[in-house]
Amino acid sequence: MNAQKTGSLIAAIRKEQNHTQQDLANELGVSSAAISKWERGIGFPDVSLIEPLATSLGITIAELLKGERIENGDANEYENLLSDVVKVSKNEISKKKKISNWIIAITVAVLYLLISIITQKWEITWVVWIVYCFYRIFTEYIYKKY
Repeated sequence: MNAQKTGSLIAAIRKEQNHTQQDLANELGVSSAAISKWERGIGFPDVSLIEPLATSLGITIAELLKGERIENGDANEYENLLSDVVKVSKNEISKKKKISNWIIAITVAVLYLLISIITQKWEITWVVWIVYCFYRIFTEYIYKKY
């Protein structure tokens, strides 16, 4: 992957479609500065934006990542493979966010519990929070199993 080539392709197709950077940014839910960085080859789109960007530009993911149009019939095979890679990457990002959220929630619950034990004051909201955290952990574990 070459960020310069990909950026040039993004810019060329965007201009062919008579779209501004802001138009493309609005469609993808990013800033026009992000589009500018991609087009100048300074940055590369987030993996979660690869598929929507390719769709918006009317090209395949393989073409986007390669930074040039692909004319031969192998494009379909590459496209399916790259689409699967993008989906797996999105799932991994989602899992990591979920784990981070749970770590934060459990940490807060434990802190509430410790504060309650130390101060000997049991605020009802703290108890509800702790019960909720354990309820979520239990239900996610059950859903994950089935």
